Amino acid sequence: MTRTRLTANQPSCSNAQTVNDMFEVGWFGQGPAFWRWIETEAAHPYIRACAAMRRAPHLNELFDALAHDSEMSAIEDPDHLAKLAVSIEADYGAGSTMDTAR
Repeated sequence: MTRTRLTANQPSCSNAQTVNDMFEVGWFGQGPAFWRWIETEAAHPYIRACAAMRRAPHLNELFDALAHDSEMSAIEDPDHLAKLAVSIEADYGAGSTMDTAR
C-alpha cells in the first residue's frame, strides 16, 4: 500500500495518538475502512472533536461539564456515530468503489 505525503488538508502526525484512540474506542469502526476514511477530509471534524476531548485544560481554565462546545457536537450523539461507522464501512471497506480502485 502506498502512503501519500501529508498536506494541509490531511490530519497531522501530531494527531497520531488521537487517531489511535479513535480506532481503539471503536466509535468509527475498527477495520481497514477506518484507516482509509481517517485520511479523508470527511474525518477531519471528528479528529478535531476527539483531539479537543483529549486536551488537558489550560492553566486557569474553568471546566464546565455542561458547556456546549461546537467541536464536541460531532461526537456526542451515539446514534449518529453508529450510523457513521456503518457508512464508513460501506464507503471505504472491502467491496467499496474506493477499495476496488486500488
